[in-house]
Amino acid sequence: MKKHYIQKAACLFIAVVLFAVSGCQKLLEENPRSSIAPTFFETPAGILGGIAGVYSDLRNLWGTEGFGATCVAGTDEHKMGGSASGQTFYTYNGLDLNGMSGLWSIAYQDINTLNGVIEKAPAVSLDDNTRKVYVAQAKFLRAFYYFHLAETFGDVPLHMTFLTTASTADSRQPIADVYDSVIVDLNAAIAGLPATPTAPFGGKAATIAAAKFLLAKVYLTRGWSTAAQSGDFTQAYTIANDLITNKATYGLDLWQDYADVNKDGNDYGKEAIFCIDHNNDAKFGDWVSQASGGKINIMASLYRPNYPTMNANFPASGGSTVMVRDVANGRPFIRTTPNTGYIYGQAFAERVNDARYDKSFQTVWICNTAANVTTPRGTLVVGKDTAIWMPPYEVSASRVANFKGIILTPTGANGANKYTNVFFPALSKFNDPSRANMNDPSDRPLVIMRFAEVYLIAAEAAFKGGGTLQNAADMINVVRTRAAYRASYPTGQTLASSVAAMQITSGQVTLDFILDERSRELYGELVRWWDLVRTQSLVQRVTLWNTEASPYIKDYHVLRPIPQTSEIDLVTSGPKFPQNTGY
Repeated sequence: MKKHYIQKAACLFIAVVLFAVSGCQKLLEENPRSSIAPTFFETPAGILGGIAGVYSDLRNLWGTEGFGATCVAGTDEHKMGGSASGQTFYTYNGLDLNGMSGLWSIAYQDINTLNGVIEKAPAVSLDDNTRKVYVAQAKFLRAFYYFHLAETFGDVPLHMTFLTTASTADSRQPIADVYDSVIVDLNAAIAGLPATPTAPFGGKAATIAAAKFLLAKVYLTRGWSTAAQSGDFTQAYTIANDLITNKATYGLDLWQDYADVNKDGNDYGKEAIFCIDHNNDAKFGDWVSQASGGKINIMASLYRPNYPTMNANFPASGGSTVMVRDVANGRPFIRTTPNTGYIYGQAFAERVNDARYDKSFQTVWICNTAANVTTPRGTLVVGKDTAIWMPPYEVSASRVANFKGIILTPTGANGANKYTNVFFPALSKFNDPSRANMNDPSDRPLVIMRFAEVYLIAAEAAFKGGGTLQNAADMINVVRTRAAYRASYPTGQTLASSVAAMQITSGQVTLDFILDERSRELYGELVRWWDLVRTQSLVQRVTLWNTEASPYIKDYHVLRPIPQTSEIDLVTSGPKFPQNTGY
């Protein structure tokens, strides 16, 4: 969390037992050691250190390049960028059996740490309220990990006791048991967490709202699954609606302007429910100047085109480049690109009344070279003229011919250039313009639960029978009303007219509409693969929209493979650990 991490203790339960200390943010005076014993959890500092270490470990996943790709790759929304890593996750062709080892290993390491916190806390010298909050934090985090393990892998090992001796045996438990455990933990967390962030956990650590958000999503996900129980969708709707009704209690609300949702400086604001914290403190924040890997937030770079390589004569060779790398335009990793057919032909096809595309993507690059640049159509004035323009629509041939810079459009009609996996509109949600160096990772926290999604969870639950179709439409319309807001409108258009145009009726509520709405609201926010899996839509939507993955995707791809080397190969006692079907 922002200024509240101390040492961490972690225990691996397969093959070895390891208690490690890693750099976390400072709360107390520290005495760094290379290793510590299980008795570390028998002190107040040890209990808090275990929790803080788990929060720090979340940085190994959310915000990183590899894990970020697995959250969106192989969906209707995204395709490989020209320099994509983890390519088999985009295509499903020869899917890497160890590609999800990061989530698996880190989750189980941290789950054991949390088990130690939960078991040892009752005997530690703490006041009752502090103990209650610490245990609630641990149970929230344990539930958080187990939920993501279950929705990623299906049946998984369920370890609910603190392991201090090595074991070479392991087994999977039914997903129904995992969901039951998650629900018990989240209800306990709700009973013990504060309504708003409270010291020593700052930023946007777990609160009642975060636990309720996750619990609503767990019921929603279980309701779709083979482990479904009667009332799951009703529970999901009721919990989400409770968050909405009591939003003031939790300090939550929607920003009026969608642009403010992802504005640098608003990360801990009223729409954020739970964040993975990052800052630029090199000692306690895991931040390294100009790093490209590790426990860093690299999201601002992953969705960037290779804008500095576009020359004045593009697409022909020759001529000076029309842009150079800078902080404002970002470090172009070129890892992930919008899936043109779906994004422009379906999800964001309506852009007159819906402002979210304009506030999610960068489409204009202003010439920033050391001197003016001459193209075949004129001279670009530094700091004034648009060097690259990528509108989300086709433009006329005369506009192309008379534009001094370079135009790319979705299809490249009328003499324009077509979007490619190297040149495409940049996702601007994660921009960090305050970085000191162009190649620095972001020091912004990564918001992974936000209030707008509560309305979409409620809408999906209502659609599935937890409420009425009118309830679903009403929830969606709240989000769409906000999407209609602009600071100014073209002649003949007003806020009222845009809001009216954005409203839907109950008859328009379908699963496809809900999924499209989630794209419009949450594009790039590391939930899409799970969204499609949860709603049993992955294969159908990928087959329909994603030409890159459609030849290879199979029904069994709704689960990721169990890591071969970090789990299956390590189980050498007892029954062989089974791989997911198809792998």
